[in-house]
Amino acid sequence: MEMDDLYYSVSIDADRTLCLAPITDRRLAMAGQEIADTSGYFLYEQQGRGDFASIEILAHVVSSEGVQRIRDMFNMS
Repeated sequence: MEMDDLYYSVSIDADRTLCLAPITDRRLAMAGQEIADTSGYFLYEQQGRGDFASIEILAHVVSSEGVQRIRDMFNMS
């Protein structure tokens, strides 16, 4: 499995989505957090849509096994 090709998400409610994906520069800017190592995957909550969305990074996942386990736990597709 090539981790860079995967993106998973699940709706929490009408305005919030839980995502598991590589972090992009845009999403990192939306989070307003400084992350020294942006490799691997990040579990984050996105509230809102488009340019007005906010991102809260919850976890950094560095292995493909970890990505799969989190994906399964949250029933992400």
